[in-house]
Formats: sequence, structure tokens, C-alpha cells
Amino acid sequence: MVLQERKSAMTAISPITSISQGHLNIWEICRRKYQYSFLEELSLPEADLQSKKNLLLGSNFHLLMQQKELGLDVAVLASSDPKLQSWLLAFEHQPPAMITGDRLCEHRRTLEMPIKMSLHHSQNSDYGQGYFVLTAIYDFLILGDRQAQILDWKTHQVEIAAEKLKTNWQTRLYLYLLATTTSYTPEQLSMTYWFANTAESVIIPYSQEEYMSTEIKLKQILAEINQAIDYPKLPLHSSDCNYCEFRDRCDRGNLLTSPIPSNIADIPEITI
Repeated sequence: MVLQERKSAMTAISPITSISQGHLNIWEICRRKYQYSFLEELSLPEADLQSKKNLLLGSNFHLLMQQKELGLDVAVLASSDPKLQSWLLAFEHQPPAMITGDRLCEHRRTLEMPIKMSLHHSQNSDYGQGYFVLTAIYDFLILGDRQAQILDWKTHQVEIAAEKLKTNWQTRLYLYLLATTTSYTPEQLSMTYWFANTAESVIIPYSQEEYMSTEIKLKQILAEINQAIDYPKLPLHSSDCNYCEFRDRCDRGNLLTSPIPSNIADIPEITI
């Protein structure tokens, strides 16, 4: 059965602001980076050639997996790079465990979250209620009779620890959105990360307790974003500044050029 997204009849007083897992992750790490990235939309420095290649490969693998699920011929795309070929073979020989049900590729899901408009964000004298729109695009989603499963393809060189994946906003937001916009209980949901380089999977279950704590945290962050006037820099010598693309703009010195540690935030995602 395909469960449709819940649609709200709420009328917005303020312009709609779409919030993705990227917004939430960056807000929690550094509010100044949030300002630069999303409010000022500053252009980022050109990435080095290897980083560009890795990003392109990641995007092409997501495209390959989408086309494969649609029953299209992926031979030409897979043969365009040895990595793509090896990742496809890895998936064919050691795919993640998947439930049965309706299968959706690159599935967008949204949810309106109401907020009380703050004084400095209101456009008129009648302060009222607006909303943020939480947005996610699932690489692969399976909706079964009694369970639903989110799958996400990762092309990192190194696997990411389960605990790090669990606390990242990609996991938290994707599961929360699915639980809120369907009739599944949190315990009927799970999220599987499949790492193309090792063909290993990390399965993250869900619970009512995690759902409630995520909702509380989401409302807190959205209120902070709505009420924010200043966007402070991180303290000097913060480790989060070491590889930030805005390091020089914040007077933290030149961008470090040594290899960047594996981090879920560096994984190529579809821009929302």
C-alpha cells in the first residue's frame, strides 16, 4: 500500500522556509556558517579536483541506482568509471537486507511545522503564525504492510560509525518525517545505510522515545532559527573550523589542506 503524505490546510503568514537535514546539522555546528551558507548564499571556494571527482561519482552512483530500480539499462553509466562498476557489482552480490512493499526512488516528503513569528521577522503589525517546511529526499523508500524502510547509499571511503549516523540530522529528520506523515508507528520504521566501498550495511531502528525527543529538539531549533538576530562565530581554535570553507572569512587562517576526516556532512546529497 502506498501511503500518501499528509497535507496541511494551514495558511502561511510568512514566506515558506524549507529546512533540510543540512540546515539542521549546520545550525547545531556553527550559526555563522548557517548565515553564510543559507542566508547570504555565499559562493564556496572551488573544491580540489579529487573532491570534485568524488562528488560527481557519488551523484552518478545515486543516478545509477535510481535507473536500475526503474528497470533502465545502466551498463553505459556503470562502465563510465571503474568505481561505479565495482559499486554496482558490490550491490548485486551483497545488497542490503530489504523488506517487501512499494518501492520509491528519490522520494520527496515534506511536513509543515508551525511557528509563532518573532517581531523582527514579521512583515506587518499583526504578528501571527507561520511555518517552516521540513523537507527530505529519500534515496530509496520501501513501504510495506507493517513496516517501512529507508535506504541511503553512501560512497565514503570509510564507513561511518552507527552512533554517528544515528545522531546525525539526516537519520533523525528522515525517520521523524516518515513517522509523522504516515500511519506507521516509530517502532515499525528503520533506516539502512549501505556503504558502496565495503558493501556493508548499518541498520538503525526507531522508537517512540526517539520520535518524541526529535520533535522537541526540532521545535527548539526552529524557534531559534526564527528568532535569531545574531549568528556568532565559534570560539577560536575550535576544531570545527579546521576544514570549514569559510575559515578565512572568519579570520581562522587558511583552509587546512591535509586529508579531511570522514564525516557524514561531506557525503554528497541532493540539494534542497
